[in-house]
Amino acid sequence: MAALRFHLKGTFDRLRCYRHIMAVLAKYGFGEVTGALRSRLSLRFGERAAPSQVEPAVTTGSRPARVRLALEELGPTFIKLGQLLSTRPDLISPEYIKELEHLQDQVAPEPLAKIMAQLRRELGGKIEDTFERFDEKPIAAGSIAQIHRAVTREGSPVAVKIRRPDIVETIRAECEILQDLAGVLKSALFGHETIDLEEMVAEFTEAVSKETDLANERRSQLRFSRQFAGDPSVHIPEVYEDYCTAGVLTMEYIDGIKPTNKRAIAERGLDCRILAHRLTQFVLRQMFEFGFFHTDPHPGNFFLLPENVLVPIDFGQVARLSVQDRRFFNEIVLSIAERDATNIVRALERDDMLDERTDVHKLTADIEQLIETYHDFRVKDIPFGTIGMQTFDLFRLNHVRPPTQFTLMIKSLMTIESVATSLDPEFILIEALKPYAQRSSLRDFEPKQVLRNVRRAMQGAGDLASRLPDDINAVLTKFRQGKLQVRVHHEHLENLTKTLDKSSNRVSFALIISALLVASSLLVAQQGMVLGLLSLQTMGVLGYIIAAIIGIWLVISIIRSRHI
Repeated sequence: MAALRFHLKGTFDRLRCYRHIMAVLAKYGFGEVTGALRSRLSLRFGERAAPSQVEPAVTTGSRPARVRLALEELGPTFIKLGQLLSTRPDLISPEYIKELEHLQDQVAPEPLAKIMAQLRRELGGKIEDTFERFDEKPIAAGSIAQIHRAVTREGSPVAVKIRRPDIVETIRAECEILQDLAGVLKSALFGHETIDLEEMVAEFTEAVSKETDLANERRSQLRFSRQFAGDPSVHIPEVYEDYCTAGVLTMEYIDGIKPTNKRAIAERGLDCRILAHRLTQFVLRQMFEFGFFHTDPHPGNFFLLPENVLVPIDFGQVARLSVQDRRFFNEIVLSIAERDATNIVRALERDDMLDERTDVHKLTADIEQLIETYHDFRVKDIPFGTIGMQTFDLFRLNHVRPPTQFTLMIKSLMTIESVATSLDPEFILIEALKPYAQRSSLRDFEPKQVLRNVRRAMQGAGDLASRLPDDINAVLTKFRQGKLQVRVHHEHLENLTKTLDKSSNRVSFALIISALLVASSLLVAQQGMVLGLLSLQTMGVLGYIIAAIIGIWLVISIIRSRHI
């Protein structure tokens, strides 16, 4: 019985979420998709589950602006999806990027009683036994967690990040709904954009699952701490591991200022040029030396301390760059310097980044044109952010699929350029980037690295040669036995199957109605009794009534589905 109640509650919650999504999309002028959602809802939960038509309340403004408003109203999970999409200019156009970058987690703090109960469950004891002082009012609140200031029993001021109760289950359920509706939402929200929303939702589900695990963030923060241990220009907040769990992250409290607070920077005598340089070096070292970088280096994720010391915070969003990713980036940079568009296309082909729809000749011509546009510019006049957006436009329009990590890397560089130039208008990112790219390229030609690459290549060739006969024999054996299978995936075939099932059901009911009418007409003209209880004429009349009821129900269902 308890399992049944849980199932019914889950079904009701999901139905309520579907109806809310439909209402919000209709409100912001995306009525073309509500019909598809209504059909899906009717098939799954019945005709009465689908809400009535909602008149659009917001029809003005651009489509990207209405997408942003709809995501904000749909809640934290959808806001985070929009924020993820804003980091993928290789998938959606600049108009959408600009709007989605304005999405913010504007979430009210959790009620104190709930957050305190959550903290007690996580730490396994009373708050007063764990902390000397704990501020009840949070200093920050997001959709996943909120942060309170506290003092440990040892007297250390700390910031305690506490995961919201039930947020893991809530996000998991909403991600399942997103995966179910990805195809429909793509056409509704992003029109003819080349984005594969189903793939993005899968990527988002993985990313947000990691973000809800504060133990994962703790490990990332400790890794950054080890990497920058010998750098006096960067201070990573200390982690108090005895006060940490999967749902609680306790770290050193930082009383600093934000990079956007120009007045405080001037009052404390900080040097904007040094800060711009250190911010950039912090990001470039992560990418080119460690291959492990912060993917969201916006001003809100940094504090500044005296002597121009940089303090990064919030390590929930990180990515890893493989050696192949870094080598690809270096090859692109060198090819641009040599004005060799063909080599860029060759690198894209080698790393399997071209789609079957890609026109290689057009792609080469577009790259050549982009290179020529900036060829005569002085280095200090080349805007990295502008080139980055134009490159992503070129990739998107030519169906090029760069690795996610590569895209995040470029987007992070564009973000840090914006932050650095806001501090020092004379700052030039490409000048700071050049030495790292050169050192990374030269590293591939070091004798040890060359020998390592040759040894790896020979080992790979040997493995391939040893496996090839067995693989060919396995394929031929399956072919002879008639067991060779080719899998074909047709998008939205499920919707077609459901539509055909619904149509066949209606045809079946129509045949039943016809049979009842014919049988009733024959019975009405007859005399006699059935089992001494009912006359044949009465049975004929009952047949007419049943046929009429089924017919009226069938007509109503067709009209309500709006597919006459």
